[in-house]
Amino acid sequence: MKKLNQLRFYSLTLYMTNTKIMNIEARKVSIISWITHLDDEEILSKIESLQNSESDWWETISKDEKDEIEQGLADIKNGKTKSHNEVISKYEKWL
Repeated sequence: MKKLNQLRFYSLTLYMTNTKIMNIEARKVSIISWITHLDDEEILSKIESLQNSESDWWETISKDEKDEIEQGLADIKNGKTKSHNEVISKYEKWL
């Protein structure tokens, strides 16, 4: 019965999402309903960790990624940029 209810829940959620009639409040209610019937300790722990995490995306990326972003910002500041049209004309044969 539990699996059948989960299947019905997912089917309804998919239908509502695909037809774009589900607004943010309805989505919240749907998630709350699902959580109240959830018995999986692992999923509940993951939800709690999401709830408790307040990390900035910057803290989740690698040093190399941070360095590349910083280099890009420095390039912009120093005028080392290309227009959209310049990039498209150079790479259009691969697009």
